[in-house]
Order: sequence, then C-alpha cells, then structure tokens
Amino acid sequence: MRWPLILAAVVALALAAPALTSAKGGRPVVVSANCHGHNFKPGRIILACGDAGLVVEHLKWQSWGRREAKGAGTGTAKTCDPNCAAGGSRSGPMQIRLLRTARCPQDGRVHFTRIEYRWSNGSPISGEPDRGVVPSPCSVI
Repeated sequence: MRWPLILAAVVALALAAPALTSAKGGRPVVVSANCHGHNFKPGRIILACGDAGLVVEHLKWQSWGRREAKGAGTGTAKTCDPNCAAGGSRSGPMQIRLLRTARCPQDGRVHFTRIEYRWSNGSPISGEPDRGVVPSPCSVI
C-alpha cells in the first residue's frame, strides 16, 4: 500500500524540480560565443565581432561558476598588414576571464557581460596590448 504513495511523491517531486530550479536561478550562466546566441562553456569565443579579428579557440575551462569563469586556449588576431581584409593572422596562448552576470531580457538567461583576455606570452602582434576587455552583450536570439 505504501508503494503507490511513494511513487506519487517521487513523480510530484520530479515534476516540480524544473520549476524550483528556475525559480532559484538554477539555469547555467552562458556567454555569447559567436556574437549571437548563447553557449555554456563554449570551445571558441569571437572577441571582435565586427570582423572576427580576435578569436580564442580550443578553450579549456578551469572554472565556471555563477559569478566568474576562467579558461585558456589559443588566441588568434588579424595582423591587418597591409590591411585587415588582406592581412594574415598570428596566434598564441591566451587566458580569458568572464565576469559581470546579468539576466538578458531577450532570452531570460543569465549571461556573462564582460570578457577579460590576456596573451600568456605577450601579444603576437607587434605594438598591440598584451591584455584587453571586451563586452559580451546578451544577444537577440
């Protein structure tokens, strides 16, 4: 006689779990990885959306939390020599840090809105800074 009651309780809890999770903000924090949409722990993030002139790929995440995420991968930057359309690119190890979460009104998800990057061995492009900050907008889906 107890099994039907236990089964009913388990089913009720299972059905209520998604509502409880989203009510507490349990959905994962995401980041715009390709200048639109959203991703959880992406392997690639475009840091310069205008021309994809700065990208970090092959990302391995050391941490991913509700307030901060840290990862490392290979950064690739356009040389823009002789110009950005015709120039080549150079790559090197890069570290990134995602910060400043905010709920995006377009999709209701919590997004990281700031990306800090640092070339591990200095910028591979002569005269370019070794570190920088770019916004990661919550994007229209």
